[in-house]
Amino acid sequence: MVLDSHYPNGMTRGDLQHVGELPRRYETRLEYLMNERSKSLDEIDQVNDYIHELDDEIRQLEFGDE
Repeated sequence: MVLDSHYPNGMTRGDLQHVGELPRRYETRLEYLMNERSKSLDEIDQVNDYIHELDDEIRQLEFGDE
């Protein structure tokens, strides 16, 4: 077995794939990262929408526009 110095603890790429530290294909990792990014952006949008709703209700209460 040839050890690649780029991987931690003398592990090979195959070792890291076996324990799930590296994807089997680059595209799989890319797809995963793109999906995670998309989900995170959706969560940000949801939080921003909630903040706007809170701001609207605060303004209504402050100015008596109920």
